[in-house]
Amino acid sequence: MRKLLLIIVVAVVAVVAAAIWALWPQSRQTLVLYNAVDYGPAVAKAFTQQTGIPVTVVTTSTGPLIARVSAEAGRPGWTLAWFDGATAAAGLDKAGLLAHDVAPQLAWTAEGRSLLPADDAYIPTGFTLSGVFAYRRGGLKPPASWQGLLTPAYRGALGMNNPAISGPTYPLLAGLLQNAGGWPAGQKFVLALKQNGLQVFRTNSTTLAALQSGEIKIALVQSSAAYDLAHKPGSDIAVSVPDPAFVLPRVLVEAPHLSARAQREAAAFIRFAMSAKGQAVAMQDQGADGLYWPVTTDAPADQRIPDPATLHLQTVDPTRWGPLESEINQWFTRTVLGQ
Repeated sequence: MRKLLLIIVVAVVAVVAAAIWALWPQSRQTLVLYNAVDYGPAVAKAFTQQTGIPVTVVTTSTGPLIARVSAEAGRPGWTLAWFDGATAAAGLDKAGLLAHDVAPQLAWTAEGRSLLPADDAYIPTGFTLSGVFAYRRGGLKPPASWQGLLTPAYRGALGMNNPAISGPTYPLLAGLLQNAGGWPAGQKFVLALKQNGLQVFRTNSTTLAALQSGEIKIALVQSSAAYDLAHKPGSDIAVSVPDPAFVLPRVLVEAPHLSARAQREAAAFIRFAMSAKGQAVAMQDQGADGLYWPVTTDAPADQRIPDPATLHLQTVDPTRWGPLESEINQWFTRTVLGQ
């Protein structure tokens, strides 16, 4: 009887121990990359081949990625995250969800250096433009400036993404507001767009599909998506860059309070991603995200996109606009979409 009781006790202890083990935070066996960039898996593969450090890539779009990082909060399941938008990164940083002082010493371009935050809580790995005009050759041509969109010629012609769904679109909305006087003064410009027939779709792909079908005449989308479609064989899509053009940094961020080993591996990945080899892997990727401007001098830009020196670039202050994202998206949903 005692023997049977002992067996039962041992079995119960084993089950309880297994349950505790399953729930207890485990040390990471691999570097975990939360990824919202087309070429993230290719860069991770090349990094592992060079260093032997394994990488688990969890790929999603920017909005869900930011939501997941926020939800995990003090129990992050990630080591690094890669996505579009310094505003989103600044919001995560203000919430205490990012490590600081993670930017390496690199040969930054002037634009790249200007994108570095004071606390080095994120690393710009390149940039696109949050909004350009895509239109059909032979169709209605876009205006040179944002204000031109309010004229009768563009009534009902313009479509854009929903910033509450499309992560890279909030920086565009922030840029429009900033250019029109800030928040809340810039609301008047956005509401004027609505009065002139602005149509709102979910993401780059659905907005561009509306352009191709003729539902809209001009698509206001991220530059990488527009140039990717324009350069497809047989495409009749052209791209025009407005004045000013809002810079959309692509950023890497690191989880806080990592082990010493995880910090070393994260630093190694960052250095590789920013190296000439890592940048070459990124730019050779067949996805739209490969069409970006580099922020270091040893990474040549893709010849299919214009020289940034020919553009009037404007940076949206992430420390100002990042913390406002939820409030502004709610306002847009309620006031512009009527939901």
